Amino acid sequence: MLTEAAARNTLLDPEFLLKLERLAIAAKRVQLGVTKGERKSKRKGSSVEFADYRDYVQGDDLRHVDWNIVGRLNALYLKLFQEQEDLTVHLLIDSSRSMSFGNPPKISFACKLAAAIGYIGLIGYDRVSAESFNSAGTQSLRPCRGRISAGKLFAFLSAIKAQGDTHLEEACRSYLLRNRSKGVIILISDFFDQDGFVECLRRLAQANCDLYVVHVLSPEEIDPPMSGDLKLIDCEIKAFTEVSVSRTLLKRYKSNLGGFCEEIRRACLARGIGYVFTSSAAPVERLTLEVLRKGGLVR
Repeated sequence: MLTEAAARNTLLDPEFLLKLERLAIAAKRVQLGVTKGERKSKRKGSSVEFADYRDYVQGDDLRHVDWNIVGRLNALYLKLFQEQEDLTVHLLIDSSRSMSFGNPPKISFACKLAAAIGYIGLIGYDRVSAESFNSAGTQSLRPCRGRISAGKLFAFLSAIKAQGDTHLEEACRSYLLRNRSKGVIILISDFFDQDGFVECLRRLAQANCDLYVVHVLSPEEIDPPMSGDLKLIDCEIKAFTEVSVSRTLLKRYKSNLGGFCEEIRRACLARGIGYVFTSSAAPVERLTLEVLRKGGLVR
């Protein structure tokens, strides 16, 4: 495994990291977490930032009484403070064998994007957890926070290997059962799952979190550079088909691919899930600083 310093340099350029430090995860519905966080809640609590007053009610903590007002008005008022809330950024990465395909490989792009999003969360003192999944096993990074955890996150992402089959619904169900903290969930996948994607999205929609899907395909999958008589083999299930590639066939392929992507986009839209389609050759910096900002994930 790479050292934390080496992993940091391998995934993201230092200049890009400086740009990321000016961003923050934009949660549409900030949730109350298990510890104090850095986000202002709509609830009034007991942090250090003053918010308002209210009348004293018997049983209230006398330490919160404003004794200056008692002296002036001979009345008991409690000071209210803005409570800070805790946000968890959940990074879910499809690491099935199909994600190893392409130049650059989809898994490489997925890990770099996850590193960028996770770094933004850590700098903002949000909790960040990450999990890669495939039929060969699951690798998890326990929730961590703060700049000091960036090396740990980068080392985890750098060690991810694409192998095994894709089982999106099972992986998401298992993750959500083990991780119930609310926040923002980002799923990065090519969505090449024989069982489809609908149940996966339905499962995620039950989590009561802000949800985003990054659908990544390789340049070769978007615009196949092939012709002639070929034997195409599924890298995960080893099924194969023999085809004679012609302009007509390529045109039909692109039409079917467009329909596939549109179906995922509409399924996400129907469930309030943000959807971003990208090529693995797209610059991660542009996707993060422009596309995800426009999509509302970062600000």
